[in-house]
Amino acid sequence: MKTAIVTGASRGVGLAVAERLIAKGWQIVGLARDVGPLHRAKEQLGERFSFETVDLRDAQSVRQVFERIGARLGVFELLVNNAAVFKMKPFRECDDADIDAMIDTNLKGPLRCTLAALKWMRAGSRIINVGSVAGTHGIENQAIYCASKFGLEGFADALGQEVKMSGIAITSICPGGIDTPLWNASNPYPGDLSQILQPADVASLVEYVAELPPHVVLKRAVVFPTNEWH
Repeated sequence: MKTAIVTGASRGVGLAVAERLIAKGWQIVGLARDVGPLHRAKEQLGERFSFETVDLRDAQSVRQVFERIGARLGVFELLVNNAAVFKMKPFRECDDADIDAMIDTNLKGPLRCTLAALKWMRAGSRIINVGSVAGTHGIENQAIYCASKFGLEGFADALGQEVKMSGIAITSICPGGIDTPLWNASNPYPGDLSQILQPADVASLVEYVAELPPHVVLKRAVVFPTNEWH
């Protein structure tokens, strides 16, 4: 049975990814900060879903979690770096806490998870980073978020060259607006929420990449809802 580790697996895109891959016969280890939503995910997804609580901003905890998972399950066929935080706000109104929250979670988190996971990955394994169109071009009032997602793209592009001879493939999925809790009263979506991407839409892309033949690499997929083009 193939194993995937999914960060931010307790809700939104991460939960949809876990559900989709379990339906394809994978076992999933979900990572998230809050244990309550992870327990609810376990009740929903069943025996092929297990979980670990971890704060991706804590480097030591990330290392320890991956060591526990590796010792228990061995090789990982897939790492999905999905967890992220978001704030839409003019940069001049931001503070150090905003910078730390988005850079530490959205950029340092995937770097730490990838570094810890590579020890347990072999030829044929894949890393999928759920980035954003904010990592492909700048978006007003999202300067810090864009910085975190541009950094993730640069990381994937460089690391892909380093690990290709090991048979490990890296893919970036860069969605536009997705109907998740990242959009809320503090971060209102500038349009009709009913028309934007659903978590299942992104999960279907993750499934497609995860099931590609080992000799095929999809480097980057940019996907918009039909009400966006920017």
